[in-house]
Amino acid sequence: MIRHAADQLADYRLHLVLIHGGGSYAHPFVTRSGVGGGLRDRSQLRSISETEFYLGQLTRIIYASLLLRNMNPVPLHPMSFATLDKGEVKKFLLDPIRKSLDAGLTPLLHGDLVFDESRGIGVLSGDRIASLIGSKMGAFRVLFGCDVDGVYSANPKNFPNATLIPEVNSENFRSVLSASRSPSTDATGSMGEKVKQAIWLAKNGCECYIFNLREKNALRMILDQTGSIGTRFVPWKKSRKSVKQSPQRA
Repeated sequence: MIRHAADQLADYRLHLVLIHGGGSYAHPFVTRSGVGGGLRDRSQLRSISETEFYLGQLTRIIYASLLLRNMNPVPLHPMSFATLDKGEVKKFLLDPIRKSLDAGLTPLLHGDLVFDESRGIGVLSGDRIASLIGSKMGAFRVLFGCDVDGVYSANPKNFPNATLIPEVNSENFRSVLSASRSPSTDATGSMGEKVKQAIWLAKNGCECYIFNLREKNALRMILDQTGSIGTRFVPWKKSRKSVKQSPQRA
């Protein structure tokens, strides 16, 4: 999947901020130790170190794939510039991201463990990071790639008759959010978290897509606006500037 996505990004010319999840590189350590709920005792310290180590490994794999395609990524680790308080984002420094984009680099971030002022430590998901950056930096579109074709009426992995929801808007968002809240072993909330963040962005005027990153050319079709893929979240408010008007963010 990494090579497939990198191929589609290789000759894209607008500014991008790339964010990946932890997947099997990080979630098992977080779930097993419970560090997502806070730091309770020293027995959890090893899991924090292991999580950061393996997240770094995954970032380097993605980093190398982008370099091989003549892109200029720069890894930025949220633990170094974000903090939480009782699980909610308290500080999120945007300067490293802005400066990277201004220099012509592609920031590469990931969901991460970050320090929490009340609980010691917590999880800041890649989906939450995407919504923070999208809202604070004026992105006109935020894309959430996953391993299913979009948002369904029920979990398609458990319910084969579930139907794809092609569009989420101000009329149906409550029912879609409810349908997406199926139980998950994902440390960051899986589909429910993606839907929650996409709805929040759409309410604030940013178009979003949840789509299957494994599908051939799906990422590029959305970037180039040459096809309708996955589930589109229609902006509630007046849309942000179009790609032709503002080539600064994608």
